[in-house]
Amino acid sequence: MRTLIVILAVLGFVVGGIPLVGSLIDVMTSPDETIVYQGSYVPLRGVQMARDYESSLNIAFDARSDNPRWLVLACYPLIGAALGALTAAVLGRIGWRLTRA
Repeated sequence: MRTLIVILAVLGFVVGGIPLVGSLIDVMTSPDETIVYQGSYVPLRGVQMARDYESSLNIAFDARSDNPRWLVLACYPLIGAALGALTAAVLGRIGWRLTRA
């Protein structure tokens, strides 16, 4: 049963990491677009800047509730590993066993 728990926990960790890897790839490959800042920091309104810099200014100066989005995204692998281990524990109680042929 211990082997089943380890295998499903690792599998859950890998599957949970897919959204994290996808968002990192999206951030690294997004085109550098020039936009006009319209955020809450008044001295920079109307200034042209890169989208990445504008988003970092929004995070720094706007008190929004979705700021810890990266934290939730970083927890997906841990959540996947926990669900995999829980599934393995339940399957082990039911009677599933890993055997070598």
